[in-house]
Amino acid sequence: MTKFYEVRRRDGAARIGFLSLLGEKKQTPLLFHVESLSAGEEAIKVIHAEDSNFNELFQEELWDVPRGAVLLPEVHPLFNKVQEAIPSLHVDCYVLSFASAMLNIPREFVRRIIYARNAIPPDTALWVPAIATAENAALLFYIGADLIDDLNAVINGYQSIYQVEEGAVSLRELEELPCTCSVCSSLTVEELREQNSKERVLLLAKHNTLLLEKEVKKVKAHIRAGSLREYVELKVRSSPFLTAVLRILDLENEEYFEKRTPVARNHGMMANTMESLKRIEVKRFASRVLERYEPPMRKILLLLPCSARKPYSLSPSHLKFREAIERYRGRIHEIILTSPLGVVPRELEVMYPAAFYDIPVTGYWDAEEREWVSSCLRAYLERNVRNYKHKQIVAHLSGTYKELCSRTAEDLGIDVVYTCEEGEDVTSKEALKRLKERIAELCGDTTRLSGFEKKASMLKAMADYQFGIGAGSELVSRKEGEKIKISGKFPAYKLSVNGDVLARIVPEYGLLTLTLKGARRIERFLTAYTVQIGDFLPKGSVLAPGVVNADEQIRVNDEVIFTGKMAFGVGRAKMSGWEMVESRKGVAVDVREVEEVEQS
Repeated sequence: MTKFYEVRRRDGAARIGFLSLLGEKKQTPLLFHVESLSAGEEAIKVIHAEDSNFNELFQEELWDVPRGAVLLPEVHPLFNKVQEAIPSLHVDCYVLSFASAMLNIPREFVRRIIYARNAIPPDTALWVPAIATAENAALLFYIGADLIDDLNAVINGYQSIYQVEEGAVSLRELEELPCTCSVCSSLTVEELREQNSKERVLLLAKHNTLLLEKEVKKVKAHIRAGSLREYVELKVRSSPFLTAVLRILDLENEEYFEKRTPVARNHGMMANTMESLKRIEVKRFASRVLERYEPPMRKILLLLPCSARKPYSLSPSHLKFREAIERYRGRIHEIILTSPLGVVPRELEVMYPAAFYDIPVTGYWDAEEREWVSSCLRAYLERNVRNYKHKQIVAHLSGTYKELCSRTAEDLGIDVVYTCEEGEDVTSKEALKRLKERIAELCGDTTRLSGFEKKASMLKAMADYQFGIGAGSELVSRKEGEKIKISGKFPAYKLSVNGDVLARIVPEYGLLTLTLKGARRIERFLTAYTVQIGDFLPKGSVLAPGVVNADEQIRVNDEVIFTGKMAFGVGRAKMSGWEMVESRKGVAVDVREVEEVEQS
């Protein structure tokens, strides 16, 4: 339980928060300076289990300054005492005392930090002491650390080690100082070497600390922008150890990050490395396409390649595809093949991350990339073709896309009609003409989709994707006496019934948002997205102390409803559901609309 620390923003396991020190709010991620700590200037009281004052941490009335408890390794005789005490401790941070012993084995490094983060309350800070460098700080914060210190930077100064963003180098090996900090811009490398030993140590320690301070600021900027993952993928390239840590995090700790990863962000997702295939956003999208998407019963399944422009429908290539098949779209279901998302149904193209990702396009596919996209296509075809949702598959693909499709179809024993010749561009006149002719032959008569049908199918699919299958049909189905209207320009559609708005597509986040009337309409499908609050009527945001219960399925930026004896409302989750329940500080739900419930 915390009193002086509050998390304000999240980017996966990384957080921006405020820790009150000496009456001043310091923003985390926060760098503690060794000198100020030893002088007591930071005014944070850290108590070890062996300390006679440890029992103070159980008493809230003695809590007048920020306090921390030391986390011990499993081999310590007091380990169990501390673990059992954690739920009852009144502290603001926990110190991972044995952090420096984790730098040789990547898997142990990951295990211990994640174990510590899982063991302590989500609204308390985690301090990983004595190991931070400009090279590893981003990864430490990405895993879940909130506080670091410059002890390593100072020690390296005493060792004549000059830290750089990509690691460290001995001062004697430098030919020039590759930095523009106040130390490096005021003297040359020769002048630095010629300093007396005490002055040289102080100057090196200062440079190393300034570099670490700069790195902390960069990490904060990436957390605010929601782009820390991309930055971490860049940073770990300098070190085999850090690269191994990231791969272990992705392969063995999916649950840890899934619980902490937002369902949507208002910025692009850069998929520049093979590690990007392992991102939670990619895995979650592929999983929901299989579990929460119900394809329409159409005669033809048309496979198309992705495009650089998102949503795909606005790209020049897809405008040409649409022109070729427009007369028959009522009989065609379109899916787009892409890396890293695998399979994107046309109805979900505006959702996050389908409309937000970008990849380097070279024409060359890594073996792992091929396997991932093939596995997504295979799973989709097995689920939706073999149950007779589609009678014929047409693939307007070339290059690697065609190769992957051909191999997958052959393995499944499925016949596919290909409309591109070997080496032919998918937007060439010949290929588009062939696509149009094959579709005409297979469809026979023309069946166009009305504007309403196109929009309704998108809204239905998006609601199912967000809330579960069934929510979409309930939202857009016309009931007796109702007049349904879908207005707005693609993709910012707005659904109304008898003049009352039920839902909107918010392109900036790639999500569907509900009004009170929309939430009431599909309330029975929102049990997994319901936050139960206390007996009060929210005047602003719903804070964590006001939450009685919340479904564990809720993630940051999920559309949720909140209910209580006095209130019913809709809003956007600012914490995961488990975190709302376990936290005592912070905003749980950003309220959009609320109404007072009449008391019976």
